[in-house]
Amino acid sequence: MAATVQQSLGVTKQPLRVGRVRYGLWLLEEAAAGARSRVRAVVDGTATAGRELRWAAELSARATTAHIDHVRPEPLGDRRLLGLMAAIAVAALGVSFVLGVGVAQWLMTAENSMVFAAAGSLAIGLAVLSLAFLVFASRRRRRP
Repeated sequence: MAATVQQSLGVTKQPLRVGRVRYGLWLLEEAAAGARSRVRAVVDGTATAGRELRWAAELSARATTAHIDHVRPEPLGDRRLLGLMAAIAVAALGVSFVLGVGVAQWLMTAENSMVFAAAGSLAIGLAVLSLAFLVFASRRRRRP
């Protein structure tokens, strides 16, 4: 039947002979086609999600900078300022106690660990930053 269909269509060429190596490579390619398409779909989805996340981060950064420009701190009263500074001082004292115990343990046991030193510098920086904000936020604004 195949011969009669080929003769009626004018097909006279014999099919190409394919060696075992080429057939094996073709078979591997056909078997991997499904996996490649799934990997391509995952990569495309990941790229789309990455673009969306980058876009959301950019919009968040723009909104944050716009809000920071419009922030006008109100001056605190003496009582609230004293309470806030006392709370910050107590928190700084607690952090310094914990860091002191940690540094004492670190000096006795580990030689190359910088975790406590980094945490201490971060805590001191945050305390100084919050106190500086309190000083500048409590300053009275000039009326034009």
